[in-house]
Amino acid sequence: MNRRTFLKVASMGSVAFAAGCSAKTEDNLFTMVQATDDMVTGRANWYASTCRECPAGCGVLVKNREGRAIKLEGNPYHPVNRGALCIRGQAALQGVYNPDRLTSPQMKTEDGWKAIAFYEAEALIREKAEAAGKNGRERIAMVTETVGQTQLDLFSTVLEHFGGGAPVIFEPYGHEALKYAHARLFGSPILPSYRLDQADMLVSFGADFLETWLSPVEYARKFKAMHGFKDGRKGLFIQVSPFQSLTGANADRWIGCRPGTEAIVILGLIHKLTGDGSPRQVSRKLRGVLTELSKAYPPDAVARLSGVSPKDLDAIAKQLLAASRPLVLGTGSSTGGQSAIAAETAALLLNLALDPDLTLFDFDRRHRVEIAASRAQVLEAFASLADVELVLLNNVNPVFSIPGSDAITKVLSKKKRFVVAFSNFMDETAALADLIVPVQMALETWDAFESNPACLSTLQPAMGRTHFIPALGDMFLNLLPADQRPAADFKTLVTQAVLEGSGNATASQWLKTIQQGGRFAEPASRGKTPKADIKAASALVAASVETLPEPTDSPTLVVPPSIRFFDGRGANRPWLIETPDTITQIPWQTPALLNPEDMAAHDLADGDQVRLTTSAGEIEAPAYAYAGLFPGTVVVFAGQGHTAFGRWASDQGVNPLSILDTAVDDDAGAPSFTIPLSGLKKGRRHEKLAITSGHRTALDRKIAPTVALDRVGFRDEHAEHGLTMNSFPLTPPTPEGYAPERDLYPPHDHADYRWAMIVDMDRCIGCSACVAACYAENNIGIVGEERIIEGREMAWLQIQRYHDPDDMARMTFLPMMCQHCDNAPCEAVCPVYAPHHSKEGLNNQIYNRCIGTRFCAQNCPYKVRRFNWFDWKWPKPLDMQLNPWVTVRSKGVMEKCSFCIQRIKRAHNKAKNEGRAIRDGEVVPACAQTCPTGALTFGSLMDPDSRVSQLIKDPRAYQVMGYLNTKPAVIYLKKVVQAV
Repeated sequence: MNRRTFLKVASMGSVAFAAGCSAKTEDNLFTMVQATDDMVTGRANWYASTCRECPAGCGVLVKNREGRAIKLEGNPYHPVNRGALCIRGQAALQGVYNPDRLTSPQMKTEDGWKAIAFYEAEALIREKAEAAGKNGRERIAMVTETVGQTQLDLFSTVLEHFGGGAPVIFEPYGHEALKYAHARLFGSPILPSYRLDQADMLVSFGADFLETWLSPVEYARKFKAMHGFKDGRKGLFIQVSPFQSLTGANADRWIGCRPGTEAIVILGLIHKLTGDGSPRQVSRKLRGVLTELSKAYPPDAVARLSGVSPKDLDAIAKQLLAASRPLVLGTGSSTGGQSAIAAETAALLLNLALDPDLTLFDFDRRHRVEIAASRAQVLEAFASLADVELVLLNNVNPVFSIPGSDAITKVLSKKKRFVVAFSNFMDETAALADLIVPVQMALETWDAFESNPACLSTLQPAMGRTHFIPALGDMFLNLLPADQRPAADFKTLVTQAVLEGSGNATASQWLKTIQQGGRFAEPASRGKTPKADIKAASALVAASVETLPEPTDSPTLVVPPSIRFFDGRGANRPWLIETPDTITQIPWQTPALLNPEDMAAHDLADGDQVRLTTSAGEIEAPAYAYAGLFPGTVVVFAGQGHTAFGRWASDQGVNPLSILDTAVDDDAGAPSFTIPLSGLKKGRRHEKLAITSGHRTALDRKIAPTVALDRVGFRDEHAEHGLTMNSFPLTPPTPEGYAPERDLYPPHDHADYRWAMIVDMDRCIGCSACVAACYAENNIGIVGEERIIEGREMAWLQIQRYHDPDDMARMTFLPMMCQHCDNAPCEAVCPVYAPHHSKEGLNNQIYNRCIGTRFCAQNCPYKVRRFNWFDWKWPKPLDMQLNPWVTVRSKGVMEKCSFCIQRIKRAHNKAKNEGRAIRDGEVVPACAQTCPTGALTFGSLMDPDSRVSQLIKDPRAYQVMGYLNTKPAVIYLKKVVQAV
């Protein structure tokens, strides 16, 4: 790129320039937000950016109204998430508008915190850095979250200028064991991507790939491409783990094992698959190594050590042998230490035995989080700060997320050391700093992030400034002398980095890249599988297994990451706190999950306080009985229990990370998220759980029925349709659904459209992304813990879970919203006709008519109508997140799902202006738009070619409690189960 071209590209940036590239405005993805003369008030603009709520780096589209970002959606062009978004991504907006966000630098003084100007903070940091640099090398250090290469290189340049070393990248879940396993087998600590969508069988030993592991939105899509019912078939998924996570709840079969013995089970499978008489073709060299490695683990030994019976082990082995493209995943983030290293390495060896070419591993698309340092390296970095005078911390909170953080607290509290925290919130680590500097967040700044080596994702300012906060990149550039800066500002540096590898450094290329959210390359051919050192990996497994303790009956605590809060960074987002955990159906609180047998043994009932004691400390949490646990296992999810971090996070729940072992593994440097309990006692208090579910099973009410794989398409057990609960037919909300023997009234006359939604229960994984999207789109109020205990939650959409009464470890997830019935019970009882049946079949709620009798809620069999008990208070600037297309309801009004009628109306206007009908798929409600697995489909039943019209013919189609003859417009497809 020559100088003229670079200056021309770097000088771009107005919306007017972008708008000039296209006559269409509503559908455009613009470059950056500036209030230009041609901006149309009341019309949304969209900006492509990248989600930074975790290291996965999903692409997002930001909806902007008059400078306000009001909604995030997935970028359909982005290869990682392809238009979907997880629950944490949906809630990212509440980080930007959080009322507890710092808006100016805070300087610690003897009298407390003092606000100073940004130029003063910048000058102070430069002064401290120059003073540290003059006193010798290694006097300045930095710990940062996972960032893009452009920003990481800038950090390194600045640190080198002042004589410091390279920045240390800290992630609480750094996947150290998995990287170490790859390093021993392939010679490099990598984290390849996995082609789950191309497998026909999946066995996981705890990897929660639908929740927090590596890239959950990406793997949710790939998982359902493999596991979703299609053409009479579906893939098979088995999970073996100490507890059944949300991922395990989606397995065809979950098998419990003793914590820390996953490697034993894998070696037992290797023993069966490579033994004499096995039909699996394995090379002579590999078979010899694996036979020697697994000879001590026949089925009986596996059962004694792990608790997995020979029958269960044999069932897994048979399925692996029968599969043509099996894939084995390791332990995920809920374990650690030598047991995790052994399991991850043994899983790699088992994959080699099943598929020597590792065709389901994608070594060209490695996950960005692989650059994170090991926990041992992070601890060493803090321990080696003795001579360091200036410490820079970028968006990390090790004091909360690292067990035994007293040592870190002591180091950061030394008066001779100046600590700067680039943080937007006063969290536990920032509170120890001498200077806190808030910086622009992901939706406000220019940046680039490598989601994987083939995917360069871009970030851009997607909203007007709520506060005059600088970009972190610009602050670091200003620390360098003017003649040594790699660019005049950080935007220019990002522009240069983005265009450097494009091969076309032009203004149009830059604009195209920013508009689509990045540069996404497709590899010309499948990369070569690295050469495997089988003997080194085998020796590692053997040595690691030998160190495992003998099985005992003492209880064990397991602390997995939370799908809602991750490592705790999402604990100050009220949408995430208010959304119930899918497994427990409990929001706000941090329960301790125990096996029902253990509950009975300790005389515990749901809500009783249980005191958990380890060698590192003690916590108390309300107990909750959960069948998906190996006996003796106690699970407390991480994320809550902050002592700082704002009004919604402080003193809410408990922090189980604080009582984990402080030691790390000597080889991988990995922490352990599992620890033996020295005490498990019933506390003195009982805490009422803020639970949103009723009964744990459906009580045979035809709410969440399933169908066996070999019975799909067969007639039900009742030969003829009748009028009983078990024989009532599907009655669609169209004239075809009416019959004289069932109905007193004629069908409704619908004009042009009869809107309906199909929910494929076989594709719903219970991730609750749709719930957060509904909150964001429809301005739903947050009621808090006490009000939920009273039963006054406001969610329009809930993911309800139902256990199989014959096997309580089996669950079905049911998205439940207003069913928009054709024979709506709510409409008949309202004295003021506030529930209104529209000409397009929607059950509208006319807020101005509602007088709050609540008759409609009493008459609704689905219990999906919500009554406003309060006038909602939105602490500024949280009110800026409100969607201006949706009415903000007030006290005394009933509300519920509207199928996002505001989106239907916008589609009407657009179709009318273009002189046509609304196309199928043109209206996508917020819940359907964000779903990673495509479980929700919306459209009109009056269009015979629409997807909903085709799906309603599926033999799995049913209506929840259809025998009530309400004729719901939400049609469900039964979950397909298969025996293993």
